[in-house]
Amino acid sequence: MIGEKTAETEAFWKKACEIHGLTGSDYHCLTFGNPKYQDYSDHITELAIKRVKRATAHMVMDFEINNVTRRKQGDYWMILWEDLSPAVIVELIKVEERDFKDVDAEFAAREGEGDGSLEFWKQCHEEYFKLQLSDWGREWSEDIRVVLESFEVVMKHEV
Repeated sequence: MIGEKTAETEAFWKKACEIHGLTGSDYHCLTFGNPKYQDYSDHITELAIKRVKRATAHMVMDFEINNVTRRKQGDYWMILWEDLSPAVIVELIKVEERDFKDVDAEFAAREGEGDGSLEFWKQCHEEYFKLQLSDWGREWSEDIRVVLESFEVVMKHEV
């Protein structure tokens, strides 16, 4: 997850607040993943915009190591394109923490990537998490804690 607030994100946030009557005074502003570890962030952002992807997962330590504020239910998240421009604002409707091994098929389907299966979810997330862990000098384990975030689209950014 990378990104920061800019004049462009602030303008989009203000517009979304006016159109949708959002009362929150703050929002998170990050990509889905880090392009350092994958090259498909724009693809999964498109899935979110199309409402196919309605959830995402990160390792707990990703938030800690990269000093990213944890999101909670009711928070707004402006998801950024790989070029760090605004893509879509979502509202977090459920946030929970589990061991990787305890993620279930229902969550995998909600995440909406690949064929939507738990097998696909585990394979692609394990690959991504292992790349991160390697950079951090940490070992992989299915006991790694993950944050599972479910969301609903509030507004797509129109260029």
